[in-house]
Amino acid sequence: MARKNSTETKTKTSRSHRVVRHVQEHPRWGWIAFGVVFAAIGGYILLHASFAATPPAPTVYLTPSTKNMPINTTFTVQVRENSGTATVNAVQANFSYPATLVDFVSIDTTGTAFTTIAPSSGGNGQVSIAQGLIGSTSGDQLIATVTFKTKTTGGTAAMAFTSGTALLSNTTNTDILGSLAATGGGSYLIDTVAPTVSVTSPANGSAVSAGSTASVTATASDNDSVSSVDFYIDGTKVSTDTTSPYNYSWNTTNVSLGTHTIQAKATDPSGNLGSSSTISVNVADQTPPTITLTAPTNGSALKGSATISATASDNAGGAGVAKVEFYVDGALKGTDTTSPYSISWDTTTATNASHTVNAIAYDAATPANTATSGNSTVTVDNAAPSTPSNLQMTSNTFTSITLSWTASSDNVGVTGYRVSRNGTVLTTTSGSSFSYIDSGLTASTTYSYSVVALDAVGNASPAATLSASTVTAKVGDINGDNNVDITDLSILLSNWSMTTPSADLNHDGVVNIIDLSVLLSHWGT
Repeated sequence: MARKNSTETKTKTSRSHRVVRHVQEHPRWGWIAFGVVFAAIGGYILLHASFAATPPAPTVYLTPSTKNMPINTTFTVQVRENSGTATVNAVQANFSYPATLVDFVSIDTTGTAFTTIAPSSGGNGQVSIAQGLIGSTSGDQLIATVTFKTKTTGGTAAMAFTSGTALLSNTTNTDILGSLAATGGGSYLIDTVAPTVSVTSPANGSAVSAGSTASVTATASDNDSVSSVDFYIDGTKVSTDTTSPYNYSWNTTNVSLGTHTIQAKATDPSGNLGSSSTISVNVADQTPPTITLTAPTNGSALKGSATISATASDNAGGAGVAKVEFYVDGALKGTDTTSPYSISWDTTTATNASHTVNAIAYDAATPANTATSGNSTVTVDNAAPSTPSNLQMTSNTFTSITLSWTASSDNVGVTGYRVSRNGTVLTTTSGSSFSYIDSGLTASTTYSYSVVALDAVGNASPAATLSASTVTAKVGDINGDNNVDITDLSILLSNWSMTTPSADLNHDGVVNIIDLSVLLSHWGT
């Protein structure tokens, strides 16, 4: 026997090798062979599944063999027989059911192959059906349809064939089942268990952005299965999802700002309903406002009371700007709630140094959204320059005085000097000029001068003062060259009998002989 098996193995191996070589040499045939094998495997799987649902012949069985139902629900079960190729002419089907879970309703033989109906009964946990026919039948045939109704108690209603069940051969008039092991009962779940469901997003107490699409998600499970999950916003059903993961896209564009509730409800195939806890979310404006610092500008210098200002606005449909806070070096200096937004900053309380200024805008949403402006770096300068020193007159004429002084110093820098004569400002110089020529003056006249140093923000030093005079004119020196000579005589004679002041030496209103006498009296001086 061992030798024979060895021979058979070798023969099978040889055949396998030939098949492999054939497939390698003929790829097309290889694909055909693969298809045949795949079809055979699929047929086996289908056949096995069929046997799992229906017992092999000969048999008496219930179909469907499983079913899930809610309470107080009517359902039907077919009682069938399958004799296979054997011919039969009578059947007795006895099976039990749990009377605590289901009630017997009726037996319907419509459509049965067994046209001779013997007495049948149902109730008190037992169903008995007896049928026959003149002649014979074979294969799978309907015996009867039995109707039950579930009670109000949940559980599994198991139904099994009992003693006396028989499938009778028409030729031998004997039972071909052999035993109850050849029968197939049923198991019917009376489902009273509600699914469990919970909202997983958004989180309870969280904020949802207005004018956006928020993802509302839920998880659900059941002892059987989940048919659907309904989503409720503020108690109103807004969406149904039948496929896990359960999700609803909530468009909050036209939803009022404030608190809203979200709940999910799950249903199983038996109609059991489970509800999640209700969560609350805050639909809020989550778009920050915009803000721009308008003063002071970056790089500017400040002194005394300085204005810090900003422009701010909120998004369209937003809650609006609630306030603007102003900061210097990170410290809050003031708040304004009304546009235009500004505060007054007393820079005398700050050091004479560089400082950083910015602003933060808050909208009226709950919670508030904020936006921070860009920074401006400024210099606070409340220190005046030193007094110009060594103010002096360096030259003078009959009509001009030239002044000079020594430069002042400053903590930041001197930008110029303000020169005044007799209390009237003559000029404000710029840069590093330390001199000034005052012209158009009157001869023999004394003037009071002051010079003040200025810095970039207008801080002024104490004034340096000086009294200075123009050159005193000689009597008869009409042309102002400090000599009384022929030129002066020519000018006087040219203005004879006129009212020319410069030639009217005695100041009597007319150039005449007296003026000539005065000039000649000072000739050559």
